Amino acid sequence: MTTGVQTTDEAAAPEEEAGPSIGDLLELVDQLAARRPVAARVVAMTDDDSVGSKELAGTLTADVALTTRVMKLANSAYFGLGGRVRTVTFAVTVVGFSTIRAMAATAAAGLDTDDVLPADFWPRSKATAVACSSLAPLFGVPAPDAFCLGLLSGLGQAILIQHDRDGYQVLLEREDVAAGGRRALLLAEQEVHGFRHTQVSAAALSAWRFPREFTDALDLVDDPSGRSSTTPWSRCLATSIEAAGRLVCPDAPTVDVLGLSEGSVTEDRLAAMMPKLHEAVTASDW
Repeated sequence: MTTGVQTTDEAAAPEEEAGPSIGDLLELVDQLAARRPVAARVVAMTDDDSVGSKELAGTLTADVALTTRVMKLANSAYFGLGGRVRTVTFAVTVVGFSTIRAMAATAAAGLDTDDVLPADFWPRSKATAVACSSLAPLFGVPAPDAFCLGLLSGLGQAILIQHDRDGYQVLLEREDVAAGGRRALLLAEQEVHGFRHTQVSAAALSAWRFPREFTDALDLVDDPSGRSSTTPWSRCLATSIEAAGRLVCPDAPTVDVLGLSEGSVTEDRLAAMMPKLHEAVTASDW
């Protein structure tokens, strides 16, 4: 006979705690962006065709940290103008609006504060960006935009860390994640949060009106349902993420790049690119 009265055990049973939604994480990004209004303004300005380099540079200089990063990138070996970029306006011209937009997005999301991110976050992000740019011609995509896509690909992971730094660190320290490489990390993120960090990256870039090619590539790059719907952008990104992983964590499990690139990049070609990639990342301080 049912009495309708809870037993002590039933009453004490804790409710299962729901994880954050994508909307919750985007609200967090908005809160972080409010602390960096100049960076958020730069993101908006670089989406406006009527804005010129001089106007953008004038706004950019109000955020010293972001300006410093842009100046360092403009003078880096990547652009081959070491020491010759001395004004912010020239740096804007050299780096380009799309790259400045990507850098401003990371700043607006609070991701240029190194102490909240894993030690390998920026080396991996930089390596992915440089690899994307280097491989872009093989996939028929513009190199400057590919650079931006690679730089922003880890945005979602950093947002998840901002949401729950201690919890994400526990996830990173799990034995299966530590030993299983990127695939294990993505499975753990799906298990704990309900989505992969690249899905968070895609949602954030969509909210900020980045190109549809970027958001589609991020949605597809780790899609477990299969690779039949890949795009040149997602194949370029997937191959570049693999290259960056091999550079930053050479002991991690690898994935066949011929399959990732759907025949565009061989293992020999990737191996030949790795020294240049290593040099570009090692020399960077942006």
